[in-house]
Amino acid sequence: VAVAVLTGLTLALFSTSAPAVAFFSGGLFLEVEIEEPATLVARGAAVDVPLEITCNATGTVSVFVTVTQRVGGGIASGTGFAEVACSGAGQRVIVRVNASPSGRAFRQGTAVIEAEVFGCRPTVCGSETDTETVTLER
Repeated sequence: VAVAVLTGLTLALFSTSAPAVAFFSGGLFLEVEIEEPATLVARGAAVDVPLEITCNATGTVSVFVTVTQRVGGGIASGTGFAEVACSGAGQRVIVRVNASPSGRAFRQGTAVIEAEVFGCRPTVCGSETDTETVTLER
């Protein structure tokens, strides 16, 4: 038992971060993966966040993205939204996240990004989330 626990701890500490586990239920498959790097737009007024979306929902899925970054003594944050048509295969999608007007602009460096995909089939709905620390570049 001790060997199994030590092996698990070693794998957890030294393995690279894996993408979010996909949602699969009632024939509905949803997966979202945040990719790197995210790109600053208009001197930090927004960030373009690259995602890999895989889904088989009926019609489109809703994608919600949040970016949060420590900037000096404050926080830059914002949210973005997109509708994506499901093809059953992985699709690269860019979601623009505008900085909150009452906050700070984004800057080069790292930020925490959370992406959620929500979709439905005729008998089931579900969502899947991925959260990553990502580099923001010009």
